Amino acid sequence: MKYHVFLDFDGTITTVDVGYTFFKVFAQGRAEEIVRRYREGAINAVECLQGECDIYNEYPAPAAQVREFIKSQKITVGFNEFVLYCETNGYPITILSAGFDFYIKPILEKSGSGNLEYYANATIIKNGRIYPEFTHYNPELCQRCSNCKGVKIKQLKKPGEVSVFIGDGHSDYHGARAADIVFAKSFLADDLRKANVDFYYFDTFHDIIAEMERFNR
Repeated sequence: MKYHVFLDFDGTITTVDVGYTFFKVFAQGRAEEIVRRYREGAINAVECLQGECDIYNEYPAPAAQVREFIKSQKITVGFNEFVLYCETNGYPITILSAGFDFYIKPILEKSGSGNLEYYANATIIKNGRIYPEFTHYNPELCQRCSNCKGVKIKQLKKPGEVSVFIGDGHSDYHGARAADIVFAKSFLADDLRKANVDFYYFDTFHDIIAEMERFNR
């Protein structure tokens, strides 16, 4: 099979949702109400992320603390082996994220995977403040997501490819529905169960490698 792997970042490549944790820590919980409203469907992702940045920008953290926070983030077990597995078999990997590039890029570089293609929300950092640029937001195609993973899969999947989506969060739902094969855990797994959508559960990337090996037997 000619697979094209589409990967979520926060909580999938990383062990935690880095963006959510960042604002929870540095905005000292003041953005929790905005996140709750997003999860309940009262606001969309752009409104949520913009709101989190606005609150953070009232009292931005020192740059050294931000760098240390990003540096401390951990990668999910088996990720590097999974990247090597895909490269060895000629499966392209595209990261689709509802998070921000200011932490995604350095975390990928630290993990040794800085060469991977990714689509995320862009940011301008000025005087320690975060100014988001939602360059992938297209309300004509999706009004819910800041960077709709379902839209991106449909745009990026080439003829003859089998799309594999791997994710864990609410923002991954559209990506999962657009893909041919889905690996899910956490909130995404719950959402797919409620919708009676088939998926493969995973804890680590070793689980995904093993399952994909079974596909090829």
